[in-house]
This record gives sequence, C-alpha cells and structure tokens, in this order.
Amino acid sequence: MVQKKYKKVLIVFSNFYPEISQNLVDGAESYLKRKDISFEKKSVNGSLEIPFLLLKYKKEYSGFIVLGCVIKGETDHYKIVRDVSFKKIYSIAYDESLPLGSALLTVKNYEQAVERSDINKKNLGEKAAIVCCNLMVSLGC
Repeated sequence: MVQKKYKKVLIVFSNFYPEISQNLVDGAESYLKRKDISFEKKSVNGSLEIPFLLLKYKKEYSGFIVLGCVIKGETDHYKIVRDVSFKKIYSIAYDESLPLGSALLTVKNYEQAVERSDINKKNLGEKAAIVCCNLMVSLGC
C-alpha cells in the first residue's frame, strides 16, 4: 500500500479586524508548532473571501483552518456575511471532505471578539487548529 504524502495545513484568515485576526492566528500557530505540524497562512480581506481560497487550494493541503470575525452592526449586513460565509465554507468542506477547523467568530461587539480570540482567554484559534488536526487523523490525511 502506498502511503499518502503528508501535506501542510493552510490557515486562511480574514484580516478585517487585524487585532482579532492576529489573536486567532497566534492561537492556531502555537498549537500547530507544538504538534510539529507544517502550515502556511493566507490572508483575505473579509470572511466572504475565505471560500475562494478553500476551493483554490483544496488539493494542496491536508487540512484547513479558517479564522476571522464578523461583528453585528446596525444593519442586516452582518447576517448576510455570516450566513453566506458559513454556508459556503461548510458546503465546500463537506462536498470535498476537507478537514476543517473554524474560528470564524460571529459576535455582538468587539469586546466579545477579543474575549473569544485572545490566547489567554477562550483561545478559539487554538480550538480551530485542534479540530482540524483531529479531523485530519480521522480522515487519514
């Protein structure tokens, strides 16, 4: 039996809220480094752009971590971005059997985003990396 060649994990992050994105990336990177897992990072402007990179790189990486933040505002734009982003990201992941961990935060305010992203608090970036790696093992990637 030929063993499948190991590939890297791709971290795709929206940089719309730079401090939040950096917190999430720090958490994911820290976990991957501790586990000695190779990774690369690619930044996009907003959450709606994340699915484009998942499709583009679906065959080049063993796993994917998507990170970003959508904060509720005064209009319905929040709901549109949240719903379209999640629907497309998970549609791609399920259709392509991509091991994917997500810390695409959907919050009411900036303070909630900091709480969820900070590596000394909820550290959801790390949790997304853990999910991705566990799925890679389960799927034999």
